[in-house]
Amino acid sequence: MKSFHLDPDAYDELLQLLNNQYFTETPGDLTDLNFLLDDYWLRDTAVIENIVNRAGMWEVHLVFAHYQEPFKLIKRVISSYPSKEKAELNAWYIRRIAAKDQRGTLKLNPENFCLCTN
Repeated sequence: MKSFHLDPDAYDELLQLLNNQYFTETPGDLTDLNFLLDDYWLRDTAVIENIVNRAGMWEVHLVFAHYQEPFKLIKRVISSYPSKEKAELNAWYIRRIAAKDQRGTLKLNPENFCLCTN
């Protein structure tokens, strides 16, 4: 088996970058993760189901997106099913159960994302 060899110049550059990161980075604080505990915004979210084919199974993902701030969202894998039809049916039920607005009147406007298709 051939051993791994790193060029001395690349090694020196890597050490320099690690040294710079040590002096410029600051350790995280517990308040950095407060957004995980702040789930009050979830009451004003639109729930969108997303079905993805992974390893022969159809996974149901739910996307919770705030209807006024579209970049504030959470995506969660809920369950997986052997057929697409079962996944679509269960995704519809799961979305209705998870949505705070059962009628589905909270909608997202795709123009709020400012996507460039070029």
